[in-house]
Amino acid sequence: MVSASKVEGEYSLLSKNSPLDQPEGVKTHLYHLSAGHGNDSLKSFACSEQGGPTLLDTILLSQWDNFAWKGHLDYDVTACQLKVIEGGIKFVGQLNNKWNSFSPKEYYEFFESFSSLKPNSMKSYEGLLFCIAQGEKDRPEVAPLASPPKDGLLLIANAYPVEYGHIFLVPTAVNQLSCYWDERMFRLATKIASEVNNAAFRVFFDSGTPIVSGQKFFQACYFANPLPVESASTVVVYDGNARSYILVSETVGYPLKALVFTSDNLKALAHVVSEICFSLHDNTTAYSLLISNNGTKVFLFPQVKNLVTGCFLSAWECSGYFVYHTKSEFDNASETEISNRMASASVQDGAFEDLKHLCCAIAARSC
Repeated sequence: MVSASKVEGEYSLLSKNSPLDQPEGVKTHLYHLSAGHGNDSLKSFACSEQGGPTLLDTILLSQWDNFAWKGHLDYDVTACQLKVIEGGIKFVGQLNNKWNSFSPKEYYEFFESFSSLKPNSMKSYEGLLFCIAQGEKDRPEVAPLASPPKDGLLLIANAYPVEYGHIFLVPTAVNQLSCYWDERMFRLATKIASEVNNAAFRVFFDSGTPIVSGQKFFQACYFANPLPVESASTVVVYDGNARSYILVSETVGYPLKALVFTSDNLKALAHVVSEICFSLHDNTTAYSLLISNNGTKVFLFPQVKNLVTGCFLSAWECSGYFVYHTKSEFDNASETEISNRMASASVQDGAFEDLKHLCCAIAARSC
């Protein structure tokens, strides 16, 4: 586990093992990301001189560990049994009889209090770790006990984690955002993944899971190994003809149809993916996203609702990671069963072809 340590040099100071305690009202430590340069090609300005964890990675893990140390987690997710399910795709199963796929009451109360602009009701909320916003300097900064800006993301610990470090990333201006994820917030999420600069860190988004009506949020956590979809074969459907920063591919041999967007240019990546997501929202098509590879790769999973359960797959299920509540389900999990479940959520071939053409057209316009 990572604990907070004193950060020397240009950064604000954090005392070892001291929590970022919440003062009166909505105030928390505010992490300013390093400023973008040029066309926002990825650079890491936050790595230590020894090549160790970045400042953001250290703060995030230490704050989450502190939340866990105080006993706020419903269970120790690192103690849950894991297995790689036999087969060529190598799906991952976790046995966890305490996991709750729906956010508990305290999260509803937290988000409702923010959306109704009642900040004092959150002054003692332990789950609020800190806030992240775009900075204006070449190096990141930490401002102690600041009011969250309207263009920031709140990092909130999930007491029912799917994996280590599980958090919500929630826009502070919940009353100002539309019901689809806008480009500003998506770009901020990819920059966070870049500045965490940890290959284990993945960011997820599900279009069909608002906590407050019309409110959307990202989730993120750490996975020690590549997720199955990240190892799937792909074929390029748009290479930009050397004019675009975006490479568009589709997965091959994976039971859930998926498109993959790759770019070292975060601004271009955010613009293309957010415009595609807006089109999907406009057409009432559900989808999930996985941001991986330090923010340079985005997997898009369009979905149809399961006719039996009436639900969509979560983003980590789309990625090949499944949580089982009973030992029997866990022991009997098979690649065939999972593949059938994923295939039932996959869009029809014609709709997927239309989506590919749309993605290529949007990527071409972005060059």
